[in-house]
Amino acid sequence: MKTKTGNKLKDSSIKVCMFYLPGITRTERDKGTLYELTFRGDSTHEFRRLVLFRPFGPLLKVKSEKMDTADVLINIIVPLSRRTEKFRHFMHNFREVSVRQDGRVHLTVVYFGKEQMSEVRSMLENTSREVNFKNYTLLQLDEEFSRGRGLDVGARAWKGGNVLLFFCDVDIYFTTEFLNTCRLNTQPGKKVFYPVLFSQYNPTLIYGSPEHIPPVEQQLVIKKDTGFWRDFGFGMTCQYRSDFINIGGFDIDIKGWGGEDVHLYRKYLHSNLLVVRAPSRGLFHLWHEKHCADELPPDQYRMCMQSKAMNEASHGQLGMLFFRHEIEAHLRKQKQNPK
Repeated sequence: MKTKTGNKLKDSSIKVCMFYLPGITRTERDKGTLYELTFRGDSTHEFRRLVLFRPFGPLLKVKSEKMDTADVLINIIVPLSRRTEKFRHFMHNFREVSVRQDGRVHLTVVYFGKEQMSEVRSMLENTSREVNFKNYTLLQLDEEFSRGRGLDVGARAWKGGNVLLFFCDVDIYFTTEFLNTCRLNTQPGKKVFYPVLFSQYNPTLIYGSPEHIPPVEQQLVIKKDTGFWRDFGFGMTCQYRSDFINIGGFDIDIKGWGGEDVHLYRKYLHSNLLVVRAPSRGLFHLWHEKHCADELPPDQYRMCMQSKAMNEASHGQLGMLFFRHEIEAHLRKQKQNPK
């Protein structure tokens, strides 16, 4: 099954002015192509979805439905161990997007260990006072960091009914557009959403030097020289708590970096749930230096090193760095032998 963002569909029978969110197309090889088009409704929280199916023949209209997301709360779960400065940046984005602009979120932070725990608690309490935000939970685990374990604990700790979960990381920057995409592409018992995020390259390499790096908001430009679509990443996902629990959750035996997200993704693929996989222009992975621990098993270490290499720069940029001595020698010769 293949998914990708769609373009605007011109049809005289569809009386709308604009798309609110990018359309999604899904091709089923033995049947045809399904188009899901989402338009802005009459109010901020209302949307209208038009689903069309084009078999290997004429285009067929499947359904047109009105969707109201006003009451859809998202529980954003973030596993964390130290990295308080990164968490400070995360909370700045969270405060602006989730609290001031969206207003329909709960934040669950699962913290591993005791070191710097007081700083994390202080940041949450400050945010609560400054913007009158009470919808957060801080859980503490006195054990070795495991992303899957943290997300699993955070999901199971929720006691308020069947909530929409967004599994997130401290290095993620998201927009209100993404939060609505998360709501619109999930349905309990039917659909889970696996967005493809845009991963930022090392800003020092992109902009030449640390002093030329602009603010984060200005760095989030989707171009081939600034980052890449992380189509091999499955860590960020939206699903309802009931579906996560029923599928069996994460494999909590996986420790450290990587592996748990792919395992969960495969379980969803082999279930009766529809897995919606599409690029999201409102979801970014911010660059950070990656350390691959010597204690990792060979397969996890290899995955970590591959991810580290891909995160640094584009193929062309890495090539320029690799051949920089040859390039510098050429430039020196050009200066010595002007035409």
